[in-house]
Amino acid sequence: MLRGDLPTPLYHQIFLVLRDRIVAGELPHGAQLPTEHELAEAFEVSRITAKRALDELAAEGLVARRRGRGTHVIHRSQIKPQPAPLVGLIENLEILAEHTDVRLLGFERRVPPAAIRELFDSGPDAGLAHTIRVRSRDGIPFGHYESWTRTEHPAFDAASLATTSRIRLFERCGIRLAQVEQVLSAAPADAAIASALEIPEGTALLTLERRSFDPEGALVDWLLIHYHPERFQYRMTLSPDDAALAPGHA
Repeated sequence: MLRGDLPTPLYHQIFLVLRDRIVAGELPHGAQLPTEHELAEAFEVSRITAKRALDELAAEGLVARRRGRGTHVIHRSQIKPQPAPLVGLIENLEILAEHTDVRLLGFERRVPPAAIRELFDSGPDAGLAHTIRVRSRDGIPFGHYESWTRTEHPAFDAASLATTSRIRLFERCGIRLAQVEQVLSAAPADAAIASALEIPEGTALLTLERRSFDPEGALVDWLLIHYHPERFQYRMTLSPDDAALAPGHA
């Protein structure tokens, strides 16, 4: 999870990971964080590095550290899901797909990493469709897309993913979407993403995590997109009575 070849110190990388989880509400108010020793083992760093990460969280007013009681979250997340029409989102995604080019970097069906298995609540031997693509406009790449999809439909294959939008493939394969959750954040480009987007490694990128659920509430698709901020804008138009999400590129 950490990158030793980036200019960002390891302790600050750990701080960013924990901060994002706290602000997003994944670590709610009152939650106890791992100890310095546990963090050091989890991130494979020294205990001093783990301590600096926790101290930085405390300095930002996100956690309280008390001797003998550990580190607890004191931040109260104010993030509230903003409802938006799913139809409008799907229409905008189709428009984006029609006006950009996609290049398939990889496709395979395999057992995902433990973190993805946990999201899908799938067994240790259950395979998912793993896809990596890059979207470009006028020959300039602006987005790196990695997804895991719960489907065994034969039409969901490399040939189709290289020529068809995933939204249309979902329809073709009978994958019904009833709810979509999205989280915007930021992250530095690793070596693979930097190469795909033709940018220096470590460049700050806009990230969008999208989780799509079927009518039964089961996760059917997980997507993580890294956008070049100078080549893509993610716009949201909101009103008191309605909300529409409109992704766009610059």
